[in-house]
Amino acid sequence: MVHHITYIIIIALSKLISLFPRVFSIRLAQLLGLCINIIFPKRKKVAKKNLMIAFPDKSDLEINQMIKLTYQHYMILLFEFLRQKNLKVKNIPINIDDITKSLLSSKKGIVLMTAHFGNWEMIIPIMSQYKKSTVVVKVQRNSGGNKFLNQARSFKNITLLSMKSSKRTMIDALINGQILALASDQNAGSKGIKVPFFGLDASIPKGAAYFYYKTKCPIVVGFCTLNKDFSYDFKLRSIDVDKEFDSTDDLFRFVHQRYSSILENQIIKNPEQYFWFHKKWDRNLYN
Repeated sequence: MVHHITYIIIIALSKLISLFPRVFSIRLAQLLGLCINIIFPKRKKVAKKNLMIAFPDKSDLEINQMIKLTYQHYMILLFEFLRQKNLKVKNIPINIDDITKSLLSSKKGIVLMTAHFGNWEMIIPIMSQYKKSTVVVKVQRNSGGNKFLNQARSFKNITLLSMKSSKRTMIDALINGQILALASDQNAGSKGIKVPFFGLDASIPKGAAYFYYKTKCPIVVGFCTLNKDFSYDFKLRSIDVDKEFDSTDDLFRFVHQRYSSILENQIIKNPEQYFWFHKKWDRNLYN
């Protein structure tokens, strides 16, 4: 019953927000983000700890300013996502360079590594216009919320696949020339591989390197960054694995270290667009 009510509430919010012009809804989201930062700062301590690790030279005032902008950014993303099915992607300014278009038009399977940076949800409707894709997603505990998420992410050429699904299914998608999209930046704990991230080892999922190892499909890293004029830049760049490795562990470490470095550089440019609210490093640091 609770889950069904959750779904009804989210649907109602989605329809309400979709009535407003996009720029108005973004301005409203920024205002709400400012209020949440002051009144209900969920996971603010985690975000502050993360930013202090990533930017040790920043003052307390600068860190707090980053946190405020991060709350505003993620309220914008929430509003964008709530209206995603009711807003034609073609009507949103999205800048895609020739390298990215070429990769999206490739007939080969592609392992796409992205992160909780910028607007990762916008990547799904963008990919749907170019190539069949399988997107690996986390199933939410609240079935009502999960139902809405699946509906909002449902586009032509897009298959949603649970993180717990068979690896064989994911490999088949690559063999069949699809994009396999993975958010590869969450803390994977003991199951992940540790690579430097802002000078401190962080554990990230091994999936992308594993699928490259099994299929030799190229790996690309891609982000959808929000600009100040509320347009987006969507860019894909290849990770060239052009040498032999003594072991699979060496291969995995190379791939994920390259990914981590690329993500780090993107975050330095737009720190407020990264999801600082999860415990990125060893959980003992947050005690």
